[in-house]
Amino acid sequence: MPELGYGCACGTLRGTVADATSAGYSHVLCHCLDCRSAYTWLGHDDPGVVDILQTAQDCIRLTEGQDRLRAFRHTPRGALRWYATCCSVPLFVTPLRPRLVHVGMNADRLDDPAAIGPVRAEGFIRTRGGKVRHKGILHIATRLGARVIGRNLSGDWTDTPFFDAAGNPIREPEVLSRRERADALAALRG
Repeated sequence: MPELGYGCACGTLRGTVADATSAGYSHVLCHCLDCRSAYTWLGHDDPGVVDILQTAQDCIRLTEGQDRLRAFRHTPRGALRWYATCCSVPLFVTPLRPRLVHVGMNADRLDDPAAIGPVRAEGFIRTRGGKVRHKGILHIATRLGARVIGRNLSGDWTDTPFFDAAGNPIREPEVLSRRERADALAALRG
């Protein structure tokens, strides 16, 4: 199966994404405040929209710099947002439990972001009335559901670089304080 390489900004943390075929992942854009404020909390400019490769956790391999991988959560119940401590770049977002198998990888960390092809869906697009809408949500839901069911039936959900054998994150995630979250959100553009 084809693989895609990825790495943090300084190159200390490196890895590959297996099953790099259009059937193995979804290419989406996310406009949500959490994805965008992950950048601002880590000291980067608001990207406005986050380009994401969605796949299953067993497709992600860490080959170098695993000790630099850490996680934070915007809220006590929020998703795990994984980043490289060496250069403070966001890398992945996972649910709180490995059986959910999903991982969203920040596509700007891929060696060749163009290799993942066209965007198939967009989420949390703000409208003039202040509401949000989504494009291609059926695509995302169908792919996600198939991954969860397939990996749970096969047992592949246990093959994850983010959780230990007991189902706990490999690193204790930091939970942002209300003030830290407010500061990250305040740095967003519009």
